[in-house]
Amino acid sequence: MSEYLEMSQEEQIALVQEFALDSLAQYGMTAKQIECVNHAYNTTFKFVAEDDKAYALRVGTNFRKWPEHVWAESQWLLDLAREGSINAPVPILNLQGEPYSNQYFFYQGSNIDVMIYPWIDGEVVDTDPTDEQLFELGAATARLHQLGKGFKPNGYANFLDVDRPLMVRRDNLFSFPQPLISSELYALLEELRERSAKLFDSLKERFERQLIHADLHFGNIVYNGEKMSILDFDDAGIGFPQQDLAISIFYLREDREREKHLLAGYQSVAPLPIYEPEELELLIANRQLVLLNYLFESTTADEVAMVPGYLEKSERRIKYFFKTGEFALLM
Repeated sequence: MSEYLEMSQEEQIALVQEFALDSLAQYGMTAKQIECVNHAYNTTFKFVAEDDKAYALRVGTNFRKWPEHVWAESQWLLDLAREGSINAPVPILNLQGEPYSNQYFFYQGSNIDVMIYPWIDGEVVDTDPTDEQLFELGAATARLHQLGKGFKPNGYANFLDVDRPLMVRRDNLFSFPQPLISSELYALLEELRERSAKLFDSLKERFERQLIHADLHFGNIVYNGEKMSILDFDDAGIGFPQQDLAISIFYLREDREREKHLLAGYQSVAPLPIYEPEELELLIANRQLVLLNYLFESTTADEVAMVPGYLEKSERRIKYFFKTGEFALLM
C-alpha cells in the first residue's frame, strides 16, 4: 500500500487499468479500447467491448463496502430501472450471475469491487448547472425519496446507516490525531461533530429513517440535452431525506439563488422534508466534516495532495458558519 500511495496519479491509473482489464474475464468480456474517465473516490473507465458497445467499469479503489452493501446498491439500481422514472446505471451480471465482482488488488493489499454498466451518453454537469437542471435534480430527488422509502433489499443484502455526522463508521479524524490538523481546527471540527450528533439524535426522534442517495451533486449527474441521469450510488444508505437536500445545496453555496430552483423542483413532485432553517444549515455544514473524513483515507494521489489546502478552506468555512449561522462555500 505504501508504494501505491507514493505513486503519481498517472502511475496509479495505469495499475488500476491493468487490474480492470484482468477483471473483465469474470464477465466473459475483453476491451478493444479503454480510457480512464475518473480517478477519485472510485476509478471509472470507459471501454469498448468486442460487441462494439461502450461500457463503464467502476473499480472501488477507495470505498470499503461489505458485500451485502454492494448487493443492496445493485438491487436498488435494478429496481429503479424496472420502475423507470429515474435514469441510472444498471449493473451487468458477471458469469456467476452476480451484479459485481471482487478480486485482489496487489498494490492496495486487499480485495476490491468491480461493477460494469452500459455507458450512459452525455456530459457531466459538474459546477455550472442551469436553472432547469437544478429544478430537474430537485424533482428527481423527490422521486428517489418516494421510491427509497418503501424499498427493501432481498436476502442478506442491506444498506449502511448514514444517519450520523461522519455518515460512515470509519473515523479518520477523531480516532487518532492527524498531524496536519491544527489544534484550532480540531476544536472547530469537534464542535461541529457535537452539534451534528445532537441534530441526528433529534431527527431520529421525530422522523422515520429511509433509503437515500447520500451523494447528490452535479459531479454525479450526466445530461445528454434531453435526459438527466444520476450516477454513483456508492454512498446510498439509510438516513433522512433532509440529508440529500443538504448535500446538494452544499455544492451550490457560492450563490444562494441557485438552491431555490432545486427546492422548487422537489416541491413539484412532493412536499419538502420538514426541517427548521438552522437544522438545514447544520446539515450543509456537516458535509464539510464528511468530506474531510473521506480525504484522510483516500489513496488517490491528487486527493492526497489537496489535503493541506482543503484543511485551510474547511477552517474558513466552519468559522464562517459558527459566526453567521449560514454555510458558505468560501474558497
